[in-house]
Amino acid sequence: MPIKFGEDIQVIPALAPVAFTNSCACSQFVDLNMANWVSFIVDFGLTSATQVTVSVEASSIGSSASATKIGFDYRLSSAVSTQGWGAITDGTTAGVAILSANANNASVLIDVDPAEVQLLGEQHRWVGVRLTPTSSRLVTAGVTAFIQPRYPGNSIPSSS
Repeated sequence: MPIKFGEDIQVIPALAPVAFTNSCACSQFVDLNMANWVSFIVDFGLTSATQVTVSVEASSIGSSASATKIGFDYRLSSAVSTQGWGAITDGTTAGVAILSANANNASVLIDVDPAEVQLLGEQHRWVGVRLTPTSSRLVTAGVTAFIQPRYPGNSIPSSS
């Protein structure tokens, strides 16, 4: 599906590329109220022997303060310029461990079905990505959200 100037898909920079070591980095939460589907791309730059846990959170107020970790589907890309993607895999509520050995200069594609989020209750309409390093090594990452809106067009309606 071509992006076609963003009329069929809403692209939201959810976390500008950031370097972090001991604390987690959280993306902006995106509103699912008018979304058919949401995907996140997490781009990594990892130092050697680094592990990052990637998890997805659903929230009733659009912040980590009221967040519940949820399951998701994901794929890990190969490194930059090798043009491959791994198998689609289930991510649990505990998240997925991404290791520098297989993810340096790679991306993780995460899919979240808004219908699954609604099973938590009507109030959970926001989702975001949490990146938690498990060592004190440097992690650089950025997150972009791709939302398939219910009402595509030149000016996509927003419920936020």
